[in-house]
Amino acid sequence: MTTQNNLSHNHILSIRGYVIVMDGWAKKWGQNKKGGTPALRPWLTKRLLEEHFGSIKASVAASIINASILGAVFSSSRSWQILAGAGLLLAVILLWRVANYRMLLKAKTDSAKIKKILISVEYNAAVLGLWWGASVIALMHGATPSQQILCAILGAGKMAAGALTYRTLKRAAYLFVGLCAAGCFLSLIELGTGAAYASAILVLCYMAVLFASIISTEAAIIESHEREEALRDSAETIHMLLADFTEQGSDWVLEMDSQTRILNPSEQMAAAMQMPIETLAGQSLLDLLDEGGERDQLADHVALGRAFRNLQVSLSAGKERYWWSISSRPALEMNGNYRGIVTDITAQRQAEEQVSYMAHFDSLTDLPNRFQFNQRLTRMVNDPAVNPGVMYLDLDQFKVINDTLGHSFGDLLLKGVAARLKKCVSAQEIVARLGGDEFAILLENRSLEEIQHIGDAIIAALTQPFRLDDHEMIVGTSIGIALSPAHGKDAETLLRNADLALYEAKSQGRNRQIVFETSMDEASQMRRALELELRGALGKGELCLHYQPLVQIDSGETLGYEALIRWEHPERGVVMPDAFIPIAEESGMIIPIGEWVMRQAIDDLMQWPKDKTVSINLSPVQMRSPSLITTLVQAIAKTGVDPQRVCLEITENVLMHDSDANMATLHKLHEIGVQIALDDFGTGYSSLNYLRSFPFDKIKIDRCFVNEIDTREDCQAIVRSVVDLARSLGMTTTAEGVERDDQVEHLRREGCSEVQGYLFSRAVPHDQLTDLRNPVISRAKRLVDMESQRKLKQQISAQVDRIQKGNKTG
Repeated sequence: MTTQNNLSHNHILSIRGYVIVMDGWAKKWGQNKKGGTPALRPWLTKRLLEEHFGSIKASVAASIINASILGAVFSSSRSWQILAGAGLLLAVILLWRVANYRMLLKAKTDSAKIKKILISVEYNAAVLGLWWGASVIALMHGATPSQQILCAILGAGKMAAGALTYRTLKRAAYLFVGLCAAGCFLSLIELGTGAAYASAILVLCYMAVLFASIISTEAAIIESHEREEALRDSAETIHMLLADFTEQGSDWVLEMDSQTRILNPSEQMAAAMQMPIETLAGQSLLDLLDEGGERDQLADHVALGRAFRNLQVSLSAGKERYWWSISSRPALEMNGNYRGIVTDITAQRQAEEQVSYMAHFDSLTDLPNRFQFNQRLTRMVNDPAVNPGVMYLDLDQFKVINDTLGHSFGDLLLKGVAARLKKCVSAQEIVARLGGDEFAILLENRSLEEIQHIGDAIIAALTQPFRLDDHEMIVGTSIGIALSPAHGKDAETLLRNADLALYEAKSQGRNRQIVFETSMDEASQMRRALELELRGALGKGELCLHYQPLVQIDSGETLGYEALIRWEHPERGVVMPDAFIPIAEESGMIIPIGEWVMRQAIDDLMQWPKDKTVSINLSPVQMRSPSLITTLVQAIAKTGVDPQRVCLEITENVLMHDSDANMATLHKLHEIGVQIALDDFGTGYSSLNYLRSFPFDKIKIDRCFVNEIDTREDCQAIVRSVVDLARSLGMTTTAEGVERDDQVEHLRREGCSEVQGYLFSRAVPHDQLTDLRNPVISRAKRLVDMESQRKLKQQISAQVDRIQKGNKTG
C-alpha cells in the first residue's frame, strides 16, 4: 500500500511537471502566433472552421468511448474519485468544443467573432491534448504490460485522430498532437527500459511525420478553397459582364459583302453614323471611313478574304471624329460575306491623345514642355548638320506679381508671355515652357548676332505693359544664351550652360541677355564649393558679427547697432554676406545660421549700456521656421535683456511669401515685446498695404533714395513722403547708406529720425565698438554744429537785409 501511495505521489509530480512545461510551451506558442503568423481572410477562416466541425459528433463520441474504455480497464487499479474527476474534466472540455461549434453557426460573416472562435478552438485543442497526454502519464505507471500496451496504442491513436480532426487548422493540430506526443514520450521515458526508450524515439518520429502531414494537408485544403472561391468570383464576373453587355453594350454586329457594302445594319450602327438604317444599308464601309493606312488595310483584308482582329479605323460624322475597332471574318454560311463585331473606342483614343498631349505640351500655354524640348534638343545636337542654340529665360519679379495678385493673374500673364515669345521667333523654332516662369527657345543654325537680335526683340516685347482684366502690369526678362558646339556638345551641357548664363544675367541686374562664358561654369563650381565649406563654417567658429551704428540725426547720439554677419574664411579671407547668404538660403543653412546670429547678437547686447539697441535681419526662410520664436524667447530669457532693445528687420519679400502666416508670426513677435522694422521700404509692390496690415515700429528708407537725395528732387520728394507717412503712423524712420554730409543735411531737413552709413562708421567687430563711439559721436556733433551755424548765418543775413531796407527807406 505504501508503494502504491509513493507511486501515486510520483505520478502526480510527473503530471504536475508535465502540465507546467506544456503550459509554458503553449504560452510561448501563443506569443509566437501573435508576432509572426499572418492572419487568414475571414471567409477562409470560417470555411476551415466549418470543415473542422463537420466531424464533431464522431470525434466527441470517440473521445467519450476511449475515455470509457480506459476507465473500465483501470477501474480496479485506480481510485474511482480520480477517474471520476478526470471524466468530469473531459466532459467540460468537450462541452467547450460544442459551444465553439454553436458560436460558429451564429457568427455568419462577422470577422471579429470568427477570429475569436478560432482562438478558442486552438486553446480547446491544447487543453484536450493536454488531458490525453496527462492521462497517458498517469495511467502508464504501475500498469500491467497489457495495460501499458493499451495506453501506448491509445496515445498513438489519439495523435493520428487529432491530426485528422484538426487537419484544417494547423496551429490547433500542432497543439493537440504535440501535447499528446509529449505525454506518450514522457511516460515511456519514465518506464526506464530499453524498449521504452526505443518506443519514445518512435513517438517523436511519428509526431514529426504527423506534423509534416498537417502542413501539407492544410496547404492543400486552403489552395482548394481559394481555387473554388476564384472560380466562383470568375463566374459571377462573367455573368455580370454578359448582363451588362446585353443591357448596355455599345458594340454591334457588322455584316458586309466582299465589296465592303454594309448588310443588315443595326440600330446602334445607324445611330453612331447619324444616318437612317435605310440609307446606311448598301453603303460601302470604305466610303464612310477616313482616308489613311487603316482603311487601306481593311480593303486589303477583304479583297484577299482574310480574317482580321481589332483593326482600328476612324470616321467623321457631323463635326465629330470617331474611332472604331473592327474584328471580322468571312462566314461560310453567308457565301463568303463578312460578319464581325464593331467596338466604339472613341473615348479610349481621345484619352490616349490627351495623355500624349499632356506628356509633350504645357497645359496652360500650349507650348512644348520640358520633355519635348529635351527630345528635340537631343535630336538636333546629335545631327551633325545642325548647330542648335538655346535661349533660357525667366520673368523678372514674376513671383511678386503671382503672390500679390494671385495665381489666376499669374496664369494669365504666362499665357500673354507665351504669345509674345512665339511672335518673336519664326514658326520653325521651338518656344517651350520648362516650368513656373521659365521658358526656353530652341534655334537652328542661327549665328550669335541673330540670336542676340531675337533676344533684344524679346526684352522689348516683354517690357511692354500687359493688360490683364483691370490690371496693367510690366515684367522684364533675363536671358541666358548657349550655342553648340562651342558651349556644349550634348543637350544636358548646353541647357545647363544656358541656365548659368541666365543666372549671370539676373545677378547683373536683370532685364538683359548674357552669352555663356567658361568663367560662369567656374563660378558655379565655386558656389558649390562655397556651399560645402559653409556647412562646416558654423561649427568651426568661422562666422562672426560686425556692428554698424544707428545715429540719431539731431543729437548725434549712437542709439544702437545693426548686426551684420561676416564669414572669416581661413583661405578666402573675409567673405561678405551677399556672397554666401543666397547660398545659405538655397541650401537651408540659413536656419541654423540665423539662429546663431540671433543668440550671438543678444549675448553681445547684454554687455552694452542699457540705452543701446541691436537690430537683427530676418530672411524669408527664417520667417517660415517653426523654431524662430522659440530661439528668440530663449535668447532673451538667457540674457535677461529688455525685449524693447531688440529690433528685428524684415524686407517686403518676407511678407510677399505666405503673407498670412508671416503676418501672424510678426504679431507673435510683437507680443514678446521686440521692435519690428520694415527694411528697404519703397522698393516693393505693396509697401503701403503692409503698413496698413501691421504696426511696424520703424521704417528704413532704402539707400537707392538716399544716394541721390542731394541731387534729385524726386528722391527728396519720396523721402519727404515716407517721413510724413511714418510720422502720421507713429513710426520712426531710418535712412540707410548715408555717405556724405549733404545727404545728412537733406535728411534732417525732411524730418528723418535716424541715419546709418559709412559717413559714421563701417560695420566693425564687437571688440572695436568702444574705440569707434567717440569718432562717430564727434562727426555727428560736427554735423549738428554745421546746421546750427547755417541757421545762425540765415538769421544774420535776415538782419542785414532788414537794416539795408531800413536805410533805403530812410
